[in-house]
Amino acid sequence: VHPNFSLTKDNASSVAEICLRLDGLPLALELAAARIKLLQPQAILTRLDDKLKLLTGGARDLPTRHQTLRNTLEWSYDLLNQDEKILYARLSVFVGGFTFEAAEAVCNPDGKLDILESLTSLVNNSLLRQEVTADGEPRFGMLETIRSYALERLAERGEMNALQEQHAVYYGNKVIDQVGFNLYNAQATAWLTWLEQEHDNIRATLAWSITTDQGVQRGALMVNVLFWFWYRRGYTIEGAMWADRLLAAPSMQAPSPARVMVMFASGSSAMWKGEQDIALPKVTEGLAIAQKAESVESIAALPFMLMGSAVVLINMGRDSEAQPMLVQALALFKQYQIDPFIAITLVHLGNAELGLGHIEQARAYHEEALVKARAINDNWLMSFALNNLGEVARTQGQFDAARKYYEECESLLRATGDRGDVARFVHNLGYIAQHEEEFELAEVQFRKSLKMFRRLGNRRGISECLAGLAGLKAQQGQTVWGATLLSAAESLLKATGNAWWPADRVEVERNLV
Repeated sequence: VHPNFSLTKDNASSVAEICLRLDGLPLALELAAARIKLLQPQAILTRLDDKLKLLTGGARDLPTRHQTLRNTLEWSYDLLNQDEKILYARLSVFVGGFTFEAAEAVCNPDGKLDILESLTSLVNNSLLRQEVTADGEPRFGMLETIRSYALERLAERGEMNALQEQHAVYYGNKVIDQVGFNLYNAQATAWLTWLEQEHDNIRATLAWSITTDQGVQRGALMVNVLFWFWYRRGYTIEGAMWADRLLAAPSMQAPSPARVMVMFASGSSAMWKGEQDIALPKVTEGLAIAQKAESVESIAALPFMLMGSAVVLINMGRDSEAQPMLVQALALFKQYQIDPFIAITLVHLGNAELGLGHIEQARAYHEEALVKARAINDNWLMSFALNNLGEVARTQGQFDAARKYYEECESLLRATGDRGDVARFVHNLGYIAQHEEEFELAEVQFRKSLKMFRRLGNRRGISECLAGLAGLKAQQGQTVWGATLLSAAESLLKATGNAWWPADRVEVERNLV
């Protein structure tokens, strides 16, 4: 705080006494030390001593150390001016930090506070911490102890409900209006990073949304955007939880556009977890609502529900049922000119054709999707098309070509923070290593991918890694161990309604022989 400060024979006893009075608690010491810019240690001690004496009659049920910290917080708070006190209390509504823009929007809607000046003072007094993010924008946060005390002050001011609503409106609008389809274009990584940074605030917003009927409707719109973030950044289990909590709300029980949105998110999350038996009823219900309804929102949701239902069916090996749904979805996406989902649907059409044994048609769909993805310039879209071109090559035994596709996928997603798809690329590269007889590397790849899929709660991925390890063990002459692993993989895959992907099915059949 004061770079030129040093202990001397004149101030050492005061410094020692401050440490003693504050029980050596780091946070309490930091709050006191923040005053050294204006006060000498003896002056800090005098004011601190008076404050602690004044407050010794209260909070007797708290442990002494907690009383000390609380008293120090009281002392720091009382030294703030009125605007700083108001802002400090209001800032407690944020969870996990906030930006200057967020503080202005949520805590100063009437423009009466000087946010810049007050934030500066709170930082100087160690009630806020500041860090600079990768984009150069300052971000602020409170230690949880300091935030807890600020929440008490907010409740005392009677502003808790109003601030929670303003907080929810700000983050809800940000997700719905600004993030939206930007998760499927060249801006995707930047917005994924923003969502990761604001994840705790978004959780708080969703928790607030579930408390009112109007909030549930906004929560549905948010989840319809966020489920893609949750998948890509590895929060699929949490995403499924939020979607299911919204679906359980009383106002969501009747068929509605909001229910369709959340059904799509919930069904997709279950599918990504490898739980097709749970996913299919949800996407089927959502599709039925969208097909019968006449509202603009439900009509707009129809191609998404067609695609979502088809993808679940592909995961179950029911490619002939999925194919016409995807053709219809593709026509609607083209009609609405939603380019990212044109590319996604083309890839799924390729997967359906591959499952039906139409290899060249599958390759053609994937190549068309890759052209579209490159035009959009989204790394994930490009990797999605490339990965499935790799699946076509691997199905045909073209392992050199497959390796190039998989490695390009991995390089595209290396810096994006993706977790779900990276786990699959690692698994696929394990098969490449196995066929090149690099058995140690193959086992490392399968085990690494298995660990990733377990963290993600992806039962399908776990099955695929077990099958990969089974084939590897069998090839190395450990047939009993290989058969045991393969049996476990088959049981887990079928228990949740899944079927093998064509490229993995080739490997399984070879290993069974």
